[in-house]
Amino acid sequence: MKRIPVWPVLTLLLAGCAAELVLEKDGALAVIPREDRSSTHMLVDAMVNGEGPFRFAIDSAASISVILESTAEAAGVETNTDKRVLLRGMTGSGTFPTAMADQISVAGLTWETPLLAWLPDRLPIAKRMDGLLGTDFLGQYAVAYFAGERVMRLYPKQIVEGRGFRGWVSVPLYKIYIEKGEATVYVFDVVVSGTRVPTILDIGADASMMNRRAARMIGVRTRKSSSGSMTGVTGPTVYATELVFWEIWMGEHVWRRRNFLVADFPVFEALGLHKRPAAIAGIDLFRDHDFIIDFAGERLLVRQARHKGK
Repeated sequence: MKRIPVWPVLTLLLAGCAAELVLEKDGALAVIPREDRSSTHMLVDAMVNGEGPFRFAIDSAASISVILESTAEAAGVETNTDKRVLLRGMTGSGTFPTAMADQISVAGLTWETPLLAWLPDRLPIAKRMDGLLGTDFLGQYAVAYFAGERVMRLYPKQIVEGRGFRGWVSVPLYKIYIEKGEATVYVFDVVVSGTRVPTILDIGADASMMNRRAARMIGVRTRKSSSGSMTGVTGPTVYATELVFWEIWMGEHVWRRRNFLVADFPVFEALGLHKRPAAIAGIDLFRDHDFIIDFAGERLLVRQARHKGK
């Protein structure tokens, strides 16, 4: 498989004829079931240098993939302490060594010589997974999630790029460039109570969240004292409150009754979004919707989920 350019690091992002989308019927290069119902992470078995399987999480807001210390050791992947990357997550940031594997194989797909961020086992992420696959891997494909079947499918880019599909809402994705363009995330706009909120697409997030400025613009005041906590790649953080919104618009599509955690999470400042309304859309936002990330066409396709078998 052709290697694509890798950018250091951020973890945390219609044209054509109207036709019925038949992606769920054929053409998938890989099918990844969402087996663990207790976790909001999409996990997949991965072989690293022929060793494994290891459990890797799928994360559309990570611009570089991650390997844990014990995984690298078991797979014979050496670290490079001279080449380090800045890893910025929901709950904090840190600089870590890099590592380059010979190959990573996932669901029948092989990724040759990927450059990875190396994380020590002492970090909380090591308790939940062995590594993480970001947009340096996912961006080679069109990524589709079908909520009714609870599966993710990876397709060749050309199947989706430049085509319009009946019954799907197309929402533009745009890139936010970090650290002089060395890292990017994908963002789309949602409208809550008439307020446009730039929203990071992060299917690896445990929950959807927004900063305090977004809550204030929508007309909600939050206390400064914490009422809960969550754990990210680099450690735990606290959030102020949890809000339920009855309607959230994305283009012509509406979500009803969605929960958002509210706090000034470190990731918003890392993205330069701390001075304006901003949010993060986790996989929970799509619990009853299908979506397709068309990286090549820079758009997100969304529709109401169909029941399995239909």
